[in-house]
Amino acid sequence: MASETETQLERTLGLTEALMIGVGTMVGAGIFVLPGAAAALAGPASAAAFAVAGGIAMLTALSASELATAMPASGGPYHFINRGLGPLFGSIAGLGNWLGLAFATAFYAVGFGNYVSPLVAGLNLNLGVAAAVPLSGAQIGGLVAAIVFIAVNYLSTDGTGDLQNVIVIVLLAILGVFMALGATQVRFAELTPFFPQTTGPGAILPTTALVFVSYLGFAQVATVAGEIKQPGTNLPRAMVGSVLLVTVIYAVSMLVLLGVVPLDRIAGEGTAIAIGARAVFDGFGIGLVGVGLLTFGGLLATASSANASVLSASRINYAMGRDGLMDERLSAIHSRFNTPYRSIALTGALIVVFIIAGKVNALAKAGSVLHLLVYGLLNVSLIAMRETEAMGYDPGFEAPGYPVVPVLGALLSFGLIGFMDLQQILLAGALVVGGVVWYVVYVRKRVEDTSALARYRSPPDVEVEVEVDFDLSTDEAAAARGGGSDA
Repeated sequence: MASETETQLERTLGLTEALMIGVGTMVGAGIFVLPGAAAALAGPASAAAFAVAGGIAMLTALSASELATAMPASGGPYHFINRGLGPLFGSIAGLGNWLGLAFATAFYAVGFGNYVSPLVAGLNLNLGVAAAVPLSGAQIGGLVAAIVFIAVNYLSTDGTGDLQNVIVIVLLAILGVFMALGATQVRFAELTPFFPQTTGPGAILPTTALVFVSYLGFAQVATVAGEIKQPGTNLPRAMVGSVLLVTVIYAVSMLVLLGVVPLDRIAGEGTAIAIGARAVFDGFGIGLVGVGLLTFGGLLATASSANASVLSASRINYAMGRDGLMDERLSAIHSRFNTPYRSIALTGALIVVFIIAGKVNALAKAGSVLHLLVYGLLNVSLIAMRETEAMGYDPGFEAPGYPVVPVLGALLSFGLIGFMDLQQILLAGALVVGGVVWYVVYVRKRVEDTSALARYRSPPDVEVEVEVDFDLSTDEAAAARGGGSDA
């Protein structure tokens, strides 16, 4: 039986590691999976759709940065919503965010498996799961990758951060070469007309809804807030910085791609970025090298997304166990590895099941819809914290432009859901219903609502002074307010 301790997770992640978690989670699908589909919807204007999606994400990143510096404990958006709006909304946000990330991790892992499946194409394996359901090469590769990332997360947060740094730095170098060389070959005639002739600027919002899944990573930085050094300064820099960096990469890469390759050659293509790489590097007589580099980049991108998502997803049910919204045993910390080993094991088991079951694409997209719901609630939670003047709420960073930033962040996040497919909305709705049922059946009798919103649900003849429990030690609170120590 594994040994454990009740201490808080150690703060071992610096600014670079936090930034790489955000960037590494976002870069994968955005540039290696979606360019062809986005180009089919909006043509060259798909670059603007990526920029709009980044702008919407930035609003939430600013709100999340304020909340994270006031509550730098693991759990991220779930933790903020639970403290601001109460355990009902905390149950919805926690279960939705956790399951959404688990589905997304399975999706990334199978994507990784697609790159390595030729290596196991001749192996007719079922890994003992069920002889009647043999696994594809992509599933086998995905399982191997997932098990490796789960093990890395289980054994060491330090190892997770180091691995993420290496993956993302190499990936950014590959994309940087593609953008730099491609910029010298852009033909502006390929970028006109900028908007589709049939739909005009109206194509931007549906395309924004499609590509928003590319921006889920920034909030995952907050899910490991309890492990980040000097959260008062590093959390805002990591979240805002990752959104800015990734938005630039997406927009520039789309302009380069569509400026060097005719639209009809890449519209709807799942390997659009590889086609673009072939065209860019052909100009230097090394087309196959370019394809190889971007293919390697795709492997790294899916790996980094999967690795960061395992880390983030496991911190959500860890935090829910800590807060009583799940079994408290999930919040146990391993005395040797200092990781929430039970939450990692449970999350890892779900990921493995999803990979074996396959067909995770639709559920991964539903996860993005649910993330929009969670982001909307996160912005509402910031408003609740500010307007109720919750005792103990003392952020080290304040979102500029209050209340415009959180109001716009909530409205645009909720509004973008309307541009998703009906099936995705219904699947996400089912997860929301599940969160409500979980609250009624399990949480309501076990957890007292001490949220900032609770003061408005008190009887009018009873004067209530709400003090929100932020679950911070003295050192953590000091770190949140002033940048703090590295302890």
